[in-house]
Parts: sequence; structure tokens; C-alpha cells
Amino acid sequence: MLPQSYYRCWVEVDLDALRHNVAVIRRRIGPQKRLMAVVKADAYGHGLAQVATVLMQCGVDAFAVANLSEALLLRQIGGNGWPILLFGSALPFEIPKMVEQEITPTLSTLAEAELFAAEAIRQRKPCRVQIEVDTGMGRVGLWHEDAADQIRKIATLSPLTIEALYTHFPSADENLELTRQELENFLRVATAVRASGVTVPCLHAANSAALLNLPETILDMVRPGLLLYGIAPSVSGEFRPALAFKARVAFVKSVAAGRSISYGQTFVASKPMRIATVAAGYADGFSRHLSNKAEVLIGGVRCRVVGRITMDQIMVDVSAVPQVKCGDEVVFIGRQADAEITAAEVAGWEDTIPWEVLCGITKTARVPRIYHGAFAA
Repeated sequence: MLPQSYYRCWVEVDLDALRHNVAVIRRRIGPQKRLMAVVKADAYGHGLAQVATVLMQCGVDAFAVANLSEALLLRQIGGNGWPILLFGSALPFEIPKMVEQEITPTLSTLAEAELFAAEAIRQRKPCRVQIEVDTGMGRVGLWHEDAADQIRKIATLSPLTIEALYTHFPSADENLELTRQELENFLRVATAVRASGVTVPCLHAANSAALLNLPETILDMVRPGLLLYGIAPSVSGEFRPALAFKARVAFVKSVAAGRSISYGQTFVASKPMRIATVAAGYADGFSRHLSNKAEVLIGGVRCRVVGRITMDQIMVDVSAVPQVKCGDEVVFIGRQADAEITAAEVAGWEDTIPWEVLCGITKTARVPRIYHGAFAA
């Protein structure tokens, strides 16, 4: 790998910020509650292997991922020391490997449970499962109206052990009253199941937004995603963003009034300007939807993106930064001097959400991840 001084576009991850955020979450939930770290989508673009290693050192209790390849990488990193929950439904061909590697599936139907039970019998291995109760997301899980009866049937499949019931809130950052009703429906299911004699050791419901906005959703365990990485779904100064997205100025030129910039001539200079060409583009994860909208930091000054963002380059008005030169640092997300651009701000310009912004940053040699902090390798 090239030294950082040679990078044209890169991501920096502050592992101390990650550790800080885990500590803040621990203080919020108290010592008796468990913490399941959500590290799907390459740990929200931060790098699964490095982030998971730090979280293991921080003592999180479990992990959640979205697909089997992520789960197997976690097994490789941490051995069998941590429970790993696979969100969503397993594909049939994944079931043997999940049972073999003790990856906990999310069950949404009795039929799924029967497939896992049959495979566990074949391998002569126990199989821990979690069951999702759909209280309003409409994605996977047993509808809450029918869930108790189905869970009782799943509990009779002897190779399976029900590890937990959980639900996922679709609007915990927007509609608190609806979320309270969904919580009530979930707890009604759990109460009915337990009253019938089925052992359910753990209940969990709180994602990042619920953890911040509705303390009553903090049950036996919480499963934060964005909060781990310092992106709060609501205003909170406690958390520290762990990721910065940066590039370099590759060229600077003077542009006369009336000159157009980039494809489609969507920007025409209304006066003489200085334009910097930045060595990154939509192929690196700076979305084309940010054309003529976004700002970046150069020399601690906010500078506007002008013209359409291209695959490999972005043009920026640097008229307010006369000292700018080739090689200068450009910040897309993060701090520079006293200025900051957040992932939420970028999401606003793009008319999307911070999750998509972070996950959209390219994960190839074009955009290497640089790790800083006490746990950096």
C-alpha cells in the first residue's frame, strides 16, 4: 500500500471515537443491559475487520450482520467468542454453513425453523435461533397478531434453542407514538409466549433512534448501528463521528465570466473565478446527485461544488481560498480547522439518509481506509 501522502482520495477512521461511542452507549443503557453491535455493510463503510476487532476489545456482547460472508469474517476474527446474528432470512444453501459455524439465524416462519432443525439434526449440533416479530416494518418476521402461536410451534423443534425475540421499529426517529404502540404489541407477544411455558431469555427492540428517543424500548439488549459510528439520528453532542472522507486538489485554474464547467454546462461562471479540480468523483462515492449542491472544506473554508460531478473528478469554486494549490487536502465529510461537514449534511444535499452516504463510499483500492487511535494496527 502506498504511504498516505500519496493518496488521492481516502477515508480516515478514528478508532478512539468508536471506543468513546461504545462507552457513551454503555452509560445510557446501564450495566445490566447487553449491547449487540450492528456491523453490516462493512461496518457502515468503516471497515468490518478493523471495527469488529476494536468492538471486541471494547467488550460488546454480540454482533449483527446482514449476510453470511460478513458473519464468516467475524467468526474468523473472533472465533466462537461472540454470538453473531444474521438479520433477514437465510437462503436455503446458506443453512448448512450457518449451523456449522454457529451463526444465529433470524426466523420469520415455521418452515424456516424446520429447515434449520433438520440441518442441526443432520450435523448433530445445537442451533440457537432468534425470532423476529413484525410490529410494523413489513419486511421480514412473523406478524405480531399471529406470532405467539407460531413461536410456540417453533419451540417444539428440539434441536433449536430460542435465544431471543426481537422487533425492528420503522419510525423511531419520527413517530414516537407509533413506536410506543409497536413496542406494546411486541411485549404482548413476548408475554403470551412466556406464559405458555416457552423460555425466551432475551428481548430486544432498540435501534439507535429508539435508544436515544424512547428509553422504554431498552429491554434486555440494544442493537445500535449509526450511534456506534458517531452519527446520531437526532441531535446529540455526546457521540463522536468516527469517519472522515477526504481527497486532494489535483489542479487549479482561472475561469472567466461566461465559461461553463463540466458535462451538460449546468454551471456557468457569472464572474471571474478560481476553480479547483479535486481528485475524486462518483466512482469514489461522492454522489453525482451532489452536483451544484454540495460544499467541501479546503483550507478550513467551505467551498461550493460547481458543475456536474464526474466519475473521477469534482470541480470546486475556490475563489475564497487564494492560497489553494495542487495537493491540498479536501474534506467531504469531517473536520478541517474549525469547520465541519457531517454525513447528515451531505445526506441533506443528496436528499437521502446518512446510512446511504456512508455505505456508498467506495470500498476498493481507489479509497483506502486509514485507521487512527489506540487500537490502530
